[in-house]
Amino acid sequence: MEIEFELLEEDYINFNINHAKQSPSLKRSLIAQRLVGPIVFLITPFIVIRFSAISIGYWMTVFSITSLIWLIFYPRYFDWEMRRRIVKMLQEGNNEHLFKKRKMVVTDKGITESSANGETNTKWNEVNKVDETSEYVYIYNSSISAYIIPKRIFKNKNTLKIFLEELLKYTIL
Repeated sequence: MEIEFELLEEDYINFNINHAKQSPSLKRSLIAQRLVGPIVFLITPFIVIRFSAISIGYWMTVFSITSLIWLIFYPRYFDWEMRRRIVKMLQEGNNEHLFKKRKMVVTDKGITESSANGETNTKWNEVNKVDETSEYVYIYNSSISAYIIPKRIFKNKNTLKIFLEELLKYTIL
């Protein structure tokens, strides 16, 4: 099966955010960051009352509300911050080759992707996993990189289904 498409900067950003959310080490870090903030906020009133004439009840209320806001909104902040950093990294160098038109051919031997920059061949035994999201199909060729295939490139759901079935012949979704 052969497909042609062009990646957008948004596709690359979405891949990195999705990958970060799937990474066990980053998941642990996110949970720790999400919990450490409220713990600090709940300890702070006991420090503040030593320097303030305002009652501990007031400070506990203020910092409890702050903790709750942190717990609720930290995942959105994390996504926003990650997106901002990825955009910044993309602006640091010449990454035009990432966003050029490419052709991908899926055969029984593996995946061949070609663009103006050259050709990449990946055998099926080099594919770590295939991950499907609502907008993308990611074919991981290492623990940190993947072929990014936007679902928008398929003419209809049937074409996408045929592509996914072709991948299933050689790997497990």
